[in-house]
Amino acid sequence: MDKLLDYYTVTAERDSGFWIGLPVATGKNVGRSEWQSLMDDDPDHFQLAELTAAELTGCPTEDDEVLVERAVFVTWSDEMLQ
Repeated sequence: MDKLLDYYTVTAERDSGFWIGLPVATGKNVGRSEWQSLMDDDPDHFQLAELTAAELTGCPTEDDEVLVERAVFVTWSDEMLQ
């Protein structure tokens, strides 16, 4: 059975690669193998990230050291969505 990942979106600065703001949960899940296939086709936008709860919320928590793999769709700051 394919592992399900929480699906997030984030905007990033193209020059530095740094995220602008916190990742936003979409409320959806995606299969890890499906996401990896999308990553193979478009690694700039489809990424896997291991994040702590603090990185998702911006606030320290008791689980700060627990990394959880997430599916992250990146929109670059210089892109215009149509």
